[in-house]
Parts: sequence; structure tokens; C-alpha cells
Amino acid sequence: MQVTRCFQHSDDCCLVTHREEQRQLSKEHAMEKYRPGVSWLEPAIYRVCIQGILDKNWSKYCGGMTIEYENDPHHRAVTILTGRLADQSALIGLLTSLHDIGCPILSVERLEAE
Repeated sequence: MQVTRCFQHSDDCCLVTHREEQRQLSKEHAMEKYRPGVSWLEPAIYRVCIQGILDKNWSKYCGGMTIEYENDPHHRAVTILTGRLADQSALIGLLTSLHDIGCPILSVERLEAE
């Protein structure tokens, strides 16, 4: 297995295998091919569905997202959070927060970039 040295830090270097490097490049290429021009650093509108009912008072905790309710085909309660997030790091933060308070995440959808 070929090993490539990567000098990202002046006093510390990391070793990356050629195979891992190839895998990372192919992931990036696949994402660019799937959604050309989409940047994970730009603001976007997201729709996150969770199982159960999350009180509307949690909106501020969830980045100011709008909270609405509907039932799924099996008549279970679903909470839908919709709103603008600064970037995908903010999205990951929201998902982590929902997980931390015990909300089962059903789906995440990027609706549009701003």
C-alpha cells in the first residue's frame, strides 16, 4: 500500500494512504456530479422532520426555524422544522441538538440556497 505524506501542519504531519486519498477524491467528485455548484459553506433553507411533537417554544433553540405539525401515513405525529441555516455546520449543530434531546430524525432536505 502506497503512503503519501501530507504536510498540513508545520510541526506535525499526517500519513494518508493512497487508497484513502482516492476515496476522498471520488466522494468529492460524486457530490459535485450529483449537485453541481452546491457549497456546504453557503446559507440554505432546510426542512427537517422528526418523529413526535416538539413544542413551538423550541424554535429559538433550533436556530429560529418554523415548527409545524402533521401526521405520517401511519397517523403518528411528525414535527417539521423549516428555515434558513447559515451553512451545513449549523445544520449538523441542529441535528446534534435534536438528537441530544431525544428526537428521532426522520428526514433532512435542503430546499434551496440563498
